[in-house]
Amino acid sequence: MNIEDVANALGVSKGTVSRAITGNGRIAAKTRVRVLDYMAQHDFQPNTIAQSLSRRRTMNLAFTVPEEQELTYMPFFLQCLIGARAQAIKTSIDILVVNNTDSDVQRVVRSQKVDGVIVSRNLMDSAMLDYLSESGVPFVLIGTAHREGVLQVDHDHRAACGELTGLLLQRWHGRPGMLAASKSHVVSQARAAGFSDAAGDAPIRWGAVDEHSVIAACQELRGDGVDLFFCEDDMICSHLENSLRTGRLGIDPKQIRVASFYDSYMLEALTPDVPVIRINAFELGARACEMVLERIAGEPVDNVTLEYEIDMRDASPFTSSDGEGRHH
Repeated sequence: MNIEDVANALGVSKGTVSRAITGNGRIAAKTRVRVLDYMAQHDFQPNTIAQSLSRRRTMNLAFTVPEEQELTYMPFFLQCLIGARAQAIKTSIDILVVNNTDSDVQRVVRSQKVDGVIVSRNLMDSAMLDYLSESGVPFVLIGTAHREGVLQVDHDHRAACGELTGLLLQRWHGRPGMLAASKSHVVSQARAAGFSDAAGDAPIRWGAVDEHSVIAACQELRGDGVDLFFCEDDMICSHLENSLRTGRLGIDPKQIRVASFYDSYMLEALTPDVPVIRINAFELGARACEMVLERIAGEPVDNVTLEYEIDMRDASPFTSSDGEGRHH
């Protein structure tokens, strides 16, 4: 089977089939899906080496991830990567995984190993986005950057965290406090801002990045009279819940309440009753890949804000009965 056979079978032009395969040029989304589905059903694989040579493209995308040790505790990045890979494979594109550092990204771009870059985390004072903008290589950020010209896909973390905090403070009685990771993470700053929007000047303890620092931050908050703990992410919440259950905190779990600003399969397996904000990391990765491929093809692409879901899970600690998840 060749491109002409596919075109004849679907009643479209060879150019349409070519655009569906390469991602170059304008083509209706339904038509592209129809062509790719037909090719998949008939096990037709285009000659990607010939495509790369003819278009001077590598057929590779770079996907940045945190350092290996940190990645182990971050299901979010793994799910994003899986989503990006699932989208890339539809057009015979490969994903090259690189560390989320300025030097590693510059290395693969300068050596012309990739056609585009998916940045999975935006750091405060990072020069990476400036470099990518100046280099001219197409890229998309999974996250938010308040700078013109940076293509990005994200959720409204500030709004989500503010809403969950506000809902819980209407149902829980006590003093709120937040456990946050690193101030260098833009998403951490957004979540902290959302918490403060609803909780006012309630204390925030930064630097909760592992079990030891989570326990220390929790004990500091308890010293401030905090009994309502809002965890910035699933890792922090998992460490807190595990420390409560094993008695390392020396606190009766019934005396405090815990919520997480990010859910994951790891957290759900450990403590399914904790109220959470749910976002679809797989969709984030897939959409980011789709957007950077469209940018490579020269198509106009706009920033995307995806929906989030607030899941109260177990409604027993609340005075209200509206415990069902809400979408935004």
